[in-house]
Amino acid sequence: MKIFNLMQIVPSLHSGGVEQGTVDLSNYLASLKIRNFIISNGGNLLSYLNKQYVEHNILPVHSKNFFKMPFTAKKVNNLIKKSEINILHLRSRAPAWMIPYLAKDNLKIVSTFHNVYGHENIIKKIYNKKLSKVDKIVAISSYVKNEITNLYKINPEKIKVINRGIDINFFDKDNINQEFFINFLKKNNISPDNKIILFPGRLTKWKGQIEFLNIVSALKDKKIIFYFIGDDKNTSYKNKFINEINKKNLNNVCRVLGNLNSEELKIMYKCSDIVISAPLKPEGFGRIISESLAMKKIILAYNYGGAKDQIDKLDDLYKLNPGQLNELKNRILKVLEMDQVTINNLGNIAREHVSKNFSKNLMLESYYNFYQEL
Repeated sequence: MKIFNLMQIVPSLHSGGVEQGTVDLSNYLASLKIRNFIISNGGNLLSYLNKQYVEHNILPVHSKNFFKMPFTAKKVNNLIKKSEINILHLRSRAPAWMIPYLAKDNLKIVSTFHNVYGHENIIKKIYNKKLSKVDKIVAISSYVKNEITNLYKINPEKIKVINRGIDINFFDKDNINQEFFINFLKKNNISPDNKIILFPGRLTKWKGQIEFLNIVSALKDKKIIFYFIGDDKNTSYKNKFINEINKKNLNNVCRVLGNLNSEELKIMYKCSDIVISAPLKPEGFGRIISESLAMKKIILAYNYGGAKDQIDKLDDLYKLNPGQLNELKNRILKVLEMDQVTINNLGNIAREHVSKNFSKNLMLESYYNFYQEL
């Protein structure tokens, strides 16, 4: 077994997928009694770190100020030398700009591409490309690997696909506190008598909520309630979305709950008859798909981007041609007419699929093996 000393650099440890993944990996290594290190600008996830085996240092690695980077890199170099780090894992683009200033003796530098990122103009492309100037790259889906290979002319052998993983034990429809469940339904006036269609995802233009309202309009007499949940900090888009709901007279069938915590999200999955993933452009992974499948729910997803990795081996029922709203509407109607035995069978297959291919434990073991092979 190869002995490695790992240091991860992430801009912050505030709640988020990348940040949670950083903490999960550190704590996984800690469970194996492997001491490891994180550098970030701090955040609320600090309290979840295993303090016995994980050392955290606060530095302004979130900063995009190019003049400050040499000074930050000098401090990083001192920590690398002091802790005898031999693997440095860059979790974001901003820290990647320190690479030219890092001492690389006996040091392997790796990075993770969590998405393809914007490359609409030359400045963005140059900024993002820095993340590829490392020894090895992790891509969170086959889609991301293929895109960055072509975009930045990277040797595909330099890239390892490690899919995002979800907590299978948490996303279990039978693992819900009943008192919390009942109170949440009561608080949000959610009736199990209604058919429920869930559209999870940050309220932002490219997620496609406004476009989906065309389907809501077509189905508004079908006794379905449509729930939209997700980060609603983009107040401009949120207001535009609510105005569209009002303009189309869909107030009676649309509920915008905004951001929910993970327990509340799990309840919404449990209550739903169908989950929707219809982004206007491909996502790097899109973990709501694996979460829904683990909850034994039918998710109707545009079959591109990271979604393809997750649903490619499942029934064609789940797969939709991107942007085809009429096809999505007809698929919704088809699912609502399916018998419960068929739905249960599909749910059992889906959960087993996620458990075997997209669990958090599998992701963490894959990272461990990846470091071993460097």
